[in-house]
Amino acid sequence: MKLTALQRVLLVVSAILAVAYGAFGSSLYTGEPPFVVGTIFKASSIIVLGLIALLARSRLLAAGLLFGALGDALLAWSPDTFLYGSLAFLIGHLFYITLFLRTGIGDRGMLRQPIRIIAMLAILIAAVLMTSALVPRDNEMFLALGVYTGVLTIMTMSSFTLPWERRLVMAGAVLFFISDGFVAWNMFHHDPDPTLAYWRSFAGWMIYWAGQAAMCMGALGLHKSQPK
Repeated sequence: MKLTALQRVLLVVSAILAVAYGAFGSSLYTGEPPFVVGTIFKASSIIVLGLIALLARSRLLAAGLLFGALGDALLAWSPDTFLYGSLAFLIGHLFYITLFLRTGIGDRGMLRQPIRIIAMLAILIAAVLMTSALVPRDNEMFLALGVYTGVLTIMTMSSFTLPWERRLVMAGAVLFFISDGFVAWNMFHHDPDPTLAYWRSFAGWMIYWAGQAAMCMGALGLHKSQPK
């Protein structure tokens, strides 16, 4: 779907906000929570992507993006709202899954293209390895994060059911999947070197934004497509 002038401007604004947050956002989390400014700043770039989807009248896509923005806000608000943020992301993934499966190529199409099934299996294996390697089993959030990772994995796999011309969505879903690995890595495996920790956090955030942006751009107009 071709972007309007307003949508192109909004995409640039979203990118600027994302880079700015990645570069300077960590300085906003000093003192005691809630971190109001950090919350607004972190959610802003994805809210703008949600506006792009709303302008295209893609409600499911917009819902996925805006629940993602809510997840960002809850993760930033306070450590006590981390699981609520994960729940918001999970709900957003359900909207993505619904959109992708409604407009995908279906079971018969998948069977005719084994590469898609191989890609799904690769994501499934990666999810198991990522969870077991990055999330300590004795952590009280292990089960909840395992459920979330399961839904994230299904969302990523469901993107592979889309027609090839929507491969930007597939790339975005994979980037989103990878970014969650960075979240777990940064959360449970702190780097003692502040410089390396900064760049690891920056990389994870930008991969996340790129994933959301790619899904937004690639899925615009998808709600108008007829299932194949």
